[in-house]
Amino acid sequence: MPTSPSISAIAFPVRRVPLDPLDRMGPSDRFAHDRLSPAQRDWLAALPMQVRPAPSILAFHARPDHDEKYLTENIVDGGLVRAPVATIARRLKNLDPAVRLLLAGHSHRPELVELPGGPIVFNPGSVGCPAYYDPTEPAHRSEQGSPHARYGIVDADGESFSFQAIAVGYDHEAASRRAAEAGRVEWEEGLRTGFIAGSA
Repeated sequence: MPTSPSISAIAFPVRRVPLDPLDRMGPSDRFAHDRLSPAQRDWLAALPMQVRPAPSILAFHARPDHDEKYLTENIVDGGLVRAPVATIARRLKNLDPAVRLLLAGHSHRPELVELPGGPIVFNPGSVGCPAYYDPTEPAHRSEQGSPHARYGIVDADGESFSFQAIAVGYDHEAASRRAAEAGRVEWEEGLRTGFIAGSA
């Protein structure tokens, strides 16, 4: 993970990536754990669960109060679909009213949702995992629908925000082959196509 010293050196605000304890790790966490040094794991564990880069902006992984529950999605028939606005608002009932923009992830699916009266939720998608299957009950799949690496740019002008959701082509076939070579056959198809077929 060569980026960790670079990020820490410039004091770039980042939040902690959750890793389960070793005895409860799934294959993805274990794959990452085994490729990080103890110092890199300590650096990750010391990062905050939330980052507030401005008074009106809050960044986190899944929800402000939970690292593994979806914010803007529900699980329906083995897949992720956008949750009703009322459900998303209920999941944010304890949010500081000063927060007008939420930067989220977890689902790996691009989403831009503006709740009535605010806030706005922006999830740019995933840079390196465009589709996955989660066997945790209820088992489900997440699919971006293409193999592109995705990220987002937010321009803030006071209380006004504009968004760019960017999808970048890269040698996803090589990434897919590398996943297979590393024994991650469940990622092979997702990296190649952005879909997971027949998993849920």
